[in-house]
Amino acid sequence: MAIPQQLLAGIGRLDPLPATLQRLMKALNDDEAGAYVIGEIVQFDHAVVATLLRVANSAAFGGWVRTESVREAVGRIGKARVIDLVLGDHIKKLQGAAPMYNLSEEDLWLHSTAASLAVRAIARECPTAGLSESAAIAGLVHDVGKLVMVRYLRADVTALLGLRDEKKITFVQAERELFGCDHAEVGGEMAKHWGFPPEIQEAIARHHEAPIDSSTPVLDAVVVANLAAKSIGAGLGAEGMDMIVDNRCYSRLKLDFAGFSRVCLATLSGLKDVATAYGVKMD
Repeated sequence: MAIPQQLLAGIGRLDPLPATLQRLMKALNDDEAGAYVIGEIVQFDHAVVATLLRVANSAAFGGWVRTESVREAVGRIGKARVIDLVLGDHIKKLQGAAPMYNLSEEDLWLHSTAASLAVRAIARECPTAGLSESAAIAGLVHDVGKLVMVRYLRADVTALLGLRDEKKITFVQAERELFGCDHAEVGGEMAKHWGFPPEIQEAIARHHEAPIDSSTPVLDAVVVANLAAKSIGAGLGAEGMDMIVDNRCYSRLKLDFAGFSRVCLATLSGLKDVATAYGVKMD
């Protein structure tokens, strides 16, 4: 479906990614970019360093032995999680409440963080799936399109819910009928604007597609991670569990029900730790 012009114009007006984040994204798939290189990239960005040290010294990452070394902090939490932190902080600056989705600012943050954690749990549960480090980043930003939707479209949640109930369709299908596109497609366009790797662009743009006839491990993982985040109650909003999931995502990942349950438990446990580190309250 075609994205409306006012949304495309809004995406075009988005600020580019900060220089630090651009360099980190380039380092994501560089096997030689270890803790030293990542430390060199972030060391002069004081806001990033402050966040990095706070999280590295939290209980979630073995903070009983305190460190003030940037490189040690990077080594403790890992390259992909450093990018998660920096990207998450950048997205958080763009966020506000999303009344069109009945989501508060904290709801949006909790859901995106939970989805990122769920992707990591899926990677542990499904080692043969071959998930790349960028998969968790796709989970983190899979709903980023909602930020532009609420900023540039005039609609409230009652319009979406009314159309959904009237036509007996899903919440995302109601988005498509009302706006001509859904938040996943808009998010994919945002990822393209920011120069994200193609596999992240695709996973964001297609995570509400069903059925998914041509998929990738990253896309399958993001679809399942979105469901896992909602299953633990993180950012349900107006959509709730009202969505269609292609069951072949599980089979392609080789994830059975018991494995999905373990993913949900690991996600909930991790989310509590990260929320504590960030000072965010969970209901």
